[in-house]
Amino acid sequence: MKKLRKREMTDLGHTGRSEEKERKRIISEQRRSERDTDKLKQKNERKALKEERKEVLENQSKNSAEFRKSLEERIAFESRERRYRKKRRRRLLRFYARICRRNTIQTISIFNPLNLPILIRYISDNRSLTKEFLIITIHSTLLFTAAYFLIFLISSFTSAISGLFFEYKSIVYYYEVLWLVKPSQWFGDSVKMIYSSGPLLSGIIAAVLAIIFSYIRTEKGLAKLFILWSLLHGFNSFLGSLLIGSLFGRGFGYAIIWSYVSDTQKVIYSIISITALIILGILTSKSFLISANSYYPMLETRKQRSFIWAQVILPFILGNMLIAVIMFPEMLIYNLTVSLCLGIAILPVALGSRFKPSLYFEEEEIRIKIKMKTILYSIAFIVIYRIVLNFGIPLG
Repeated sequence: MKKLRKREMTDLGHTGRSEEKERKRIISEQRRSERDTDKLKQKNERKALKEERKEVLENQSKNSAEFRKSLEERIAFESRERRYRKKRRRRLLRFYARICRRNTIQTISIFNPLNLPILIRYISDNRSLTKEFLIITIHSTLLFTAAYFLIFLISSFTSAISGLFFEYKSIVYYYEVLWLVKPSQWFGDSVKMIYSSGPLLSGIIAAVLAIIFSYIRTEKGLAKLFILWSLLHGFNSFLGSLLIGSLFGRGFGYAIIWSYVSDTQKVIYSIISITALIILGILTSKSFLISANSYYPMLETRKQRSFIWAQVILPFILGNMLIAVIMFPEMLIYNLTVSLCLGIAILPVALGSRFKPSLYFEEEEIRIKIKMKTILYSIAFIVIYRIVLNFGIPLG
């Protein structure tokens, strides 16, 4: 009886499952049929609507003079709008070019020797502002120089370490990497890896610093200014080396030459480098203005020009002069030229700051004074760099 009951229950289960499967199949076929019917119906409706629309348009285009008139008016209006927009763009470009030319002439006129008495009189009448200007310039110049040597040191050691993969011996000096390699031992892969690894790593480090700086851009303190100068030097180490190397075949240019790049491609690389540096300057112009929150509770539009001079332009000029003095007498023209390429990115910062609105930071009063820790740390790093690397660090 148990076996018979078990067999009946099994047959009943198989029967139930088959019935359930059949029921689902029927329902699925019904749904599929309904969907096909709906799609066919919608398709027919769209087709009928399209034909109806087409007939209406044909009737209007053939029989309606008003339709043709409105169409001609719309075409004429769009043509006038295009001409107006084109004319407006030209006027704006001429306006910006005129403003940039005027600002450039005013900037150059500052260096006129005949204006020296006026400058001395202004300094004597505004001693407090002059003191603030000097403090900002000193801080930014030292941070500019320290950031340059940090990126240059990383790039040099990266090239020297890359040479170890090919069993090349080298000595890292404060001005270059001296390779203890015979000319016959160089080959394509070693040249491309050694002379491209430093600039590439500098660009990667600059990208990482840019991400870090985006989180601390509104913070106070001079550490963010050091990071800002470091990322600019990092990008310039890559883009400037690409530009100068493509034009003169030195440094990074050795890797380009051994890659058998044509002259047309070198010109393209140069144009890309210049464009990227200009875009970099445009993107960092506001960051330099925001860095004023370390000195002022607010930065008005009339003070932005003098602040950019103290924070960006003079540190760039004085910093490159200081770099040349520190690397004397072994200063290489290639390194100096690459460093000066950063001026392509500084130019949009100097010109773009004149169109920015006033910036308001925290309301608390900030006293501008010399930050001795910043100065001592920067000078200590530069002195240690010059003394230690004067003897050279051998690798390999």
